[in-house]
Amino acid sequence: MTVRHADFAIPVAQHMTVTTTVGVSGRVIALGWWTDPDSANNPEHEPTGTLYLVVDPEHPRPQWIAEGSIETTTLDAPQ
Repeated sequence: MTVRHADFAIPVAQHMTVTTTVGVSGRVIALGWWTDPDSANNPEHEPTGTLYLVVDPEHPRPQWIAEGSIETTTLDAPQ
């Protein structure tokens, strides 16, 4: 798994939890995306990607997780 950091991010106000294929599960606190300047030279290269910033109590800090690694998503009903 390539670890990426978001170039841009926004907070997630709704309580969202995810499980992933990479062993990280927990609450999503931000959605982010990255842009790859090298994509201009290669039309087959994916220029952007969506990332989830997940807080997992089993890890010492939040982890950026690629959208393709998300297995399940749960949203709590608004109160």
